[in-house]
Amino acid sequence: MGPPTLVVSLTRPNAYRGIGPAVAAAPHGAVIVVEPGRYDGQVVVRAKAVTIRAAAPGGAPVVVENRDASPALWCEDAQVLLQGLVLRTWSADAPATVSAVRGSLSMESCAVTGQAVNAVLCEQGTAHLRTCSVSGMRRGVAFVDSSGLVDHCRLWDLDEYAVLSKRDSEPLVRHCHIQNVGQGFEAFEGGRGTVEDCDFTGVRQGAVVASARARPTVRRCRVSAGQGSGLTFSGSARGLVEDCDLTDLEGCGVEVSGGADPDIRRCRIERIGRNGIYASGSRGTFSDCTVIDSQLPAIAVIDGAAPEIRGGVLRGAREDALLIRNATGRCADLRIEDPGRYGVVIQGGTPTFTGLMVTGGEAGIVLDGTSEADVRIDGATLRNLEKCGIAAGGPGRLTGTAIRIEDAPVGLTGSDAISVSLTNAAISGGTIGAVGMGQASLRMDQSTVTGMAKSGFVLRDQSRLDLRASVVRDCGGDGVQVETDAPVLVDRCEFVNVAGEPVRGVDRPLVSVLAPKQSSNTDRPNSAGSGVGNDPAGQDTAPAQPAAERPSGDNGVRSSSGDVDVEAALAELDAMIGLDAVKREVRTLVHLIRVGEQRRQANLPVLPLSRHLIFTGPPGTGKTTIARIYGRLLAHLGILSKGQVVEVARVDLVGEYLGSTALKTAAVFERALGGVLFVDEAYTLARRFGTTSDLGLEAIDTLVKLMEDHRDQIVVIVAGYPTEMEQFLATNPGLASRFTKTVEFVDYTPDELLAIICALAEQHGYDLTKLTSSALLDRLTEAVHDSDFGNGRSARKLFNLTVERQAERLADISDPTAEQLRLLLPEDVPPAALNHHSPSGQH
Repeated sequence: MGPPTLVVSLTRPNAYRGIGPAVAAAPHGAVIVVEPGRYDGQVVVRAKAVTIRAAAPGGAPVVVENRDASPALWCEDAQVLLQGLVLRTWSADAPATVSAVRGSLSMESCAVTGQAVNAVLCEQGTAHLRTCSVSGMRRGVAFVDSSGLVDHCRLWDLDEYAVLSKRDSEPLVRHCHIQNVGQGFEAFEGGRGTVEDCDFTGVRQGAVVASARARPTVRRCRVSAGQGSGLTFSGSARGLVEDCDLTDLEGCGVEVSGGADPDIRRCRIERIGRNGIYASGSRGTFSDCTVIDSQLPAIAVIDGAAPEIRGGVLRGAREDALLIRNATGRCADLRIEDPGRYGVVIQGGTPTFTGLMVTGGEAGIVLDGTSEADVRIDGATLRNLEKCGIAAGGPGRLTGTAIRIEDAPVGLTGSDAISVSLTNAAISGGTIGAVGMGQASLRMDQSTVTGMAKSGFVLRDQSRLDLRASVVRDCGGDGVQVETDAPVLVDRCEFVNVAGEPVRGVDRPLVSVLAPKQSSNTDRPNSAGSGVGNDPAGQDTAPAQPAAERPSGDNGVRSSSGDVDVEAALAELDAMIGLDAVKREVRTLVHLIRVGEQRRQANLPVLPLSRHLIFTGPPGTGKTTIARIYGRLLAHLGILSKGQVVEVARVDLVGEYLGSTALKTAAVFERALGGVLFVDEAYTLARRFGTTSDLGLEAIDTLVKLMEDHRDQIVVIVAGYPTEMEQFLATNPGLASRFTKTVEFVDYTPDELLAIICALAEQHGYDLTKLTSSALLDRLTEAVHDSDFGNGRSARKLFNLTVERQAERLADISDPTAEQLRLLLPEDVPPAALNHHSPSGQH
């Protein structure tokens, strides 16, 4: 005999007219069958087991609704099963549409809506929802000191959370679709729970939000098209996240702050409006995660955070790939590919790296000197960089072993008061191996510098060098070019096939060359064989040849302020491919400045000349390179004291809150004093970005004032597209009067781009046949019409793709000849457009 059955109907004779009276009359274990209709009034179930189900599931609805400030269904110490019902409340003061205190609640194929605070509120009990829908409410399903299941449900159009786990709660949410809600799954005050195989779409604040000691577990979820961040952990929250996809989010992919310590594994984060992973004042472990195409740094570690990053790929970040600011943490086996600017940027802190790889971008690792940093690197490969392998500015220290820098114009740059110590490093295939500036201290032990177009080491200003047991090979300039008056020690080093002097400037009083080796060019006098000073072990070295006795052709170090330096810089300008109009503009400026100084010395009036410039034009046309040459020219002319270039964008100037922007801008400006401040995409400072629009204008106002206060100590160059730069000048009356000269950069022609590739091929030891050059020209002619055409960057990219395809072609040849290794054939030229992926998967 089955359970007792009661019937509720608005029309059937002898049936209950309301659900509440039927529940009150029902014995324990009864089944209440409700025919279609609208049933008003609260239903209360206390201390009994009852099933309430629609008579015709999937047919005309059974609507249970309540209009006062109480739930439509109230369960207390009961076991209740609801099937096929629509439940609704009309009062915003009602705590829930369905409320269960203690006992158990099961809902199958039900729909919950209305004006109550929560759709379902379960306290100190269990709740199981299967194939239900929750919509159009403030909050969804809340578990408070409870457990339960939300399975194959749809929750959408909610002001706040879809599912809440509070205090001692541990629900399981699986196979659900959650759309257009404030938060997807929220856990706080120690709440736990598991979220599996769910889709989150259009979430405004966070698909999973954990705070206040919460411990959620999230597996195989997909989060997309959200206005906020994907996963948020704060307030000592922990938890485990595995195998999730986070895409097309306006916020961060994963945001960790306030002492949280989650374990994030194998997540893919793609097309993110801010950071892929953001860690502030927190810990966390991030294993084998991939971040692709983030607008801000792919990973940002700031303000005392100490995460552990294990493996993973950061690809195509619009700015820097990894930012560390006043933070620590460990990073192992991370691969960075094609960042928009730098691979790793460190602005203070004590991070450590092992097994790091950076491919592409302007620089591999940058210590920008914003705050003191102490960085340790054990094993890194930095290659195919546009500007520099490592650029380290002080104060601070960088210590590294087994670092490989390949195909970067400058391998290592040390500036300000930085201390760099590298052991077993290898720098190859660039223009200059290492450059010291300011009061930088460079030390390299058991290292090699090979294949430089110019010198192996260049020391300027008051920089120092301690070079021991190392090899400098195949350099077109000097082995070590000394232009500093600070101590330089070259100890037991070997110079092989160096076109210039092994050590130029050996006659300077603090230069010591100990036990040198010379393996090539022995028919030339070995100026590295003499030096002045004491060996640290106590052995005196022989004195250098006095300057008056030196041959007339050996002039040591060139002057740093005469016409020789100016003409050398202008020669470097002329050597650049294309840019004829730009070259004329720069030469005219130099001539005006030079004649103005001559008139000043002759006590003649001098026309006022603004040295600040506007660079307009598309990316990849050499604006930054021209800015550097311009800075050196002004330094050689005596207009600037240093001539260094500090390159910044909006993110480097604009703070996160009102008042911080002025401080941030002033700090950047101070670093650029004596040189050039280059503001790329300056027009973004004038754009409207919601609540932060005034912060960009604050940066502009601060720049204008600082330019006035330090008018003779700095040159500012702002760059961007022509129309946007006109709008930028209109934002502050002081801009137009300070920026009176515009230099226009135009796209390279296909022939000029081919010349760039030919220069790259020559630099790296490759030969092009006529047919190869023709195939490259065809690709370049196609590329200039692409929307994402990058001028010089696209030319370098095409060259790299061609080299990769040659390597694949030669892979089947066991012992290729030198000619085969050098020769690039037409079939090596990729047939696809430049924006397609390379065969190896790199951009």
